[in-house]
Amino acid sequence: MRKLIVLMGVLAMALMVGRVFADDMGGMKMDKKEAAAKSMKYEVVDVACYAKEGAKGEKHKECAVKCISGGGELALLSKGKLYIPVDADFKSAREQFVSKAGESVEVTGTVISKGGVNYLKISGDDKKDAK
Repeated sequence: MRKLIVLMGVLAMALMVGRVFADDMGGMKMDKKEAAAKSMKYEVVDVACYAKEGAKGEKHKECAVKCISGGGELALLSKGKLYIPVDADFKSAREQFVSKAGESVEVTGTVISKGGVNYLKISGDDKKDAK
């Protein structure tokens, strides 16, 4: 009998704690809407050289082509921020930018920032070929 009373007390406390957390979550906005896609210019940069030395631009194009073609990571640079290009399923969209290493491209997509990482979710016709 004593075990049953203790068990019921623990269960009642668990239910109250769950209710308190549920009430706290009620004030949080869980907005699932995504920002609208927009078109911007980006430079296709070699991540290693950019992170180590800030290397970018026309002076670095030859090195970027060599590194990215050789399998080095790439990112899209705009206004001092790096963006990882991904498709609608968040799979790498790298292949469409390899041939554009060191160049400026115009890409339409949605910027998503999570945990300090910026992603550019490519949309529409840009999935086939960056301009």
